[in-house]
Amino acid sequence: MGEKKKLLLIINPKAGKRMAQGSLCEIVDQLTRGGYQVTVHVTQERGDAVRQAAAAEGQFDRVVCCGGDGTLNEMVSGVSHWNTRPVCGYIPAGTTNDFASTLGFPKNPREAAAVAAGGTLFPCDIGQFDERHFVYIAAFGAFTSVAYTTDQQAKNIFGRLAYLFQGAKELSSLQNGHRMRVVTDTEIIEDEFIFGGVSNSLSIGGLKNLPTDEIFLDDGWLELLLIRQPKSAAELSELATRLLSQQFDQEMIRFTKVKSVTFCSEKPAAWTLDGEDGGVREEVTIQCLPSAVAFVVPEKELA
Repeated sequence: MGEKKKLLLIINPKAGKRMAQGSLCEIVDQLTRGGYQVTVHVTQERGDAVRQAAAAEGQFDRVVCCGGDGTLNEMVSGVSHWNTRPVCGYIPAGTTNDFASTLGFPKNPREAAAVAAGGTLFPCDIGQFDERHFVYIAAFGAFTSVAYTTDQQAKNIFGRLAYLFQGAKELSSLQNGHRMRVVTDTEIIEDEFIFGGVSNSLSIGGLKNLPTDEIFLDDGWLELLLIRQPKSAAELSELATRLLSQQFDQEMIRFTKVKSVTFCSEKPAAWTLDGEDGGVREEVTIQCLPSAVAFVVPEKELA
């Protein structure tokens, strides 16, 4: 027999309802059955997955992470600096798992591990956020801090309901938006926004109200969504209606495709990257990195 291929499995033991801990043996079994010599690393702190994934270049044929969107972000951030295009797998074990939903990964850890060991390679675009990276969204404004300000224990116990509780608290304290100058490949937009996001996903925060017929994860484009600050209660009500019905009218809700975009804010704005803290900045440039990471996905056509 030839030498086995090597796979690094990065596990976040705190993700979701600590699902990874109870499924570890089944996950490793599936990866081993796929012909891999598996090395397991259990993350110890924030940023650990970034370091492990970055150091894996040249030592492993495939890097797989088991955790939530934050763990996925760390793995991709680590491999994004490789000199060759990395091959990555994902076993979703978080609370919302937007990226997993978009690519149709199984929710069952054993089945997801089987995909990570086999499956089909899908060269996927990712986003660069100045010196950092994101898999499916970089955003500022209303509700963007919900994912990382919601208590982990509450996430484990209540699941998505914990996000709704935290979101309701933010809604009750919603203040003025962010006055920004947004420079895209083709236009300059100046206004006050309560939300802005650059994404590469069919689902954001578990919500699926984006125009999915216009979104492709491997087309070399990212999607820009800007929501203008409502000027009255009537506009706020109208905004909610338009979001639910996917009426992106370019006046209250602007939706367009970009290869790069720069945000200049009058005051520092807090950003999130894949639901994790992205820091506070007055100016940031985001660009698409086409087909930067090859993900191992289920052997079926993407939704």
